[in-house]
Amino acid sequence: MAQEGRLTSQQLKDLSDELSALMKQQNDARLTEVFVRMTPHEVKAFDLRTDRISRIHVILSEHDAKR
Repeated sequence: MAQEGRLTSQQLKDLSDELSALMKQQNDARLTEVFVRMTPHEVKAFDLRTDRISRIHVILSEHDAKR
């Protein structure tokens, strides 16, 4: 992290890119789940992505609050 807890523009871009990729994976998983049940491994991966998405939202919210 940058000084004073602020994110650099590169860190913001990286988090934004990661968030976009995770959201796409989640959407794809939901669409697939309609037709094919998730395996236990896929459910665990889905839950881990959900947790990471939540953490990214918190990081970005805290960054915005410091502006």
